Amino acid sequence: MRVSNTIPLPPPPPRDLYFYVKNLGFALVSGTIVKSSRLVEVMLRSKKVFKTALWLSYAFYAVFIVLWFYTAFFVQPRNPNWSETHKRLLQGITAIVCAAGLFWAIAVWPVYHLWTLPLGLVTVIFFLSVMSIIPSFGRKLKK
Repeated sequence: MRVSNTIPLPPPPPRDLYFYVKNLGFALVSGTIVKSSRLVEVMLRSKKVFKTALWLSYAFYAVFIVLWFYTAFFVQPRNPNWSETHKRLLQGITAIVCAAGLFWAIAVWPVYHLWTLPLGLVTVIFFLSVMSIIPSFGRKLKK
């Protein structure tokens, strides 16, 4: 439901040095945890990993990335109110990334067991920290 009489939100504050240091720190700590768990090596070489689920998670993540780039380069620049008009696209992207995460957890569960869940959370934190450091290519607000 769209409400037309809403008060517009103020723009987010500009990114300062604290923002970059904090996210770089999160990326370094979570990257160290992922590296010390040997996650990439296990995903590539372990015979205990459920390969079918792993390949399904790779496929879902690939679709997620394609839709993410489609949204960033084609939908957002042409439609300033894209999050309101493209709700099905956002719901689809959310469902795809959730399915990818589920298949990834199923794939590596035989190796890490209960530690799969915190390791998945640390991996998501690493990804989001790295993505927040990269500058946005969106349209700048006109003053």
